[in-house]
Amino acid sequence: MSKTLDRAVGATAFGADVAGYAAGRLDYPHELFAILAERGGLAAGADVLEIGPGTGQATRELLDAGAARVIAVEPDSDLSRHLCGWGEARLEVVTLPFGPAVPGDGRFDLIVAATSFHWLEAEPALADVRRLLKPGGVFAMWWNVFREPGDDRLFDALFDGLARPPSMMSDQHYSLDTAARMRELAAAGLAGIEHVMLERSIAVTPASLRALFATFSAVRQLPPAVRAARLDAVEEQALYERGERFERVFQTPLYIARAPG
Repeated sequence: MSKTLDRAVGATAFGADVAGYAAGRLDYPHELFAILAERGGLAAGADVLEIGPGTGQATRELLDAGAARVIAVEPDSDLSRHLCGWGEARLEVVTLPFGPAVPGDGRFDLIVAATSFHWLEAEPALADVRRLLKPGGVFAMWWNVFREPGDDRLFDALFDGLARPPSMMSDQHYSLDTAARMRELAAAGLAGIEHVMLERSIAVTPASLRALFATFSAVRQLPPAVRAARLDAVEEQALYERGERFERVFQTPLYIARAPG
């Protein structure tokens, strides 16, 4: 098995089990959206573009904050159909990869990428972000980091021998390389760059952790029987080592930058 997942995998890896993904994925901290409302362009009447919304964990929060319109750019047709099924008049789903084909030059008050930007090549993607933002518009990207800080035997057991997604190609999660991410934003001509680290302790069970782990791209690439056996093993390990219910720490690094003007 290859040790690296191609970025193209991100366009198809998550739509095969939409219900499982929607149920298993962690939401984002409410504090994050409060920060965006305070200083990140998320306001009533905002024109927002979301890169790679998946099943809409962030999308719903953007709409609830009063965005006039959210354009959700989602390459996976199954996920696009899921979002269209909401029947939300302010949500427009565009089924294509984020890039030069996305229309709306200079239109958007806010562009966001929630646990999705690592699937893109940063330099060209940020050039398109600049193209699409209004002068003074805001770009925000953030991630839920699913490996606990420090030792995480359960996460490491899951990924032992698996191909790594673009978020895990170094010894730390893509989003935790703060200097590299801020350099990329600055090189794209964005200004006022901020980094905020949010952290939560959330109660999980072996079954809910299994459901979360089942949403990961590397796990989804496995043959069904192999995938089930690996998830079974980690769920059993979680029960043995941590018990029927335990706390797990999740970090959510947020980056905010603004287009000149």
